[in-house]
Amino acid sequence: MGDWMSEHTNSNHQIGRIVAFCCNYTAGVATDTLREAGLIPESLEMKKLSCTGRIEVSVLLDAFEKGAEAVFVAGCRADECHNLSGSRRAEKRVGYAKILLKELDIDPDRIEMFFVHCGETEPIVEAAREMTARISKLERLHST
Repeated sequence: MGDWMSEHTNSNHQIGRIVAFCCNYTAGVATDTLREAGLIPESLEMKKLSCTGRIEVSVLLDAFEKGAEAVFVAGCRADECHNLSGSRRAEKRVGYAKILLKELDIDPDRIEMFFVHCGETEPIVEAAREMTARISKLERLHST
């Protein structure tokens, strides 16, 4: 995990900011661990939610308007959701945000939903890697 961060720390400034909305019950626990260990690059902004099912499409799109180059939502696996169907609701909203981004001529690959088991850290790192790889191949949305 550390190798990835050291490889991307300098290039993250060029690639841009990624915003991650994380379920407090699953991914939120992992983000605390990763932050304390210094494994999350500064360009990755982690926002904890009581449930990813509470995320609104407008909030996802607002992250882009406020300078994000990519956004991802990390929530519970469907069979582990503390709020029963929160992660399924979030997945639908991310899907709708993809449609809206496409209508705005923004690559819908800039947003994604990831599912995480409670307390796992590696899927958060993998999600950040994937989103970094995606946006590194695209033109910047925002100038620095």
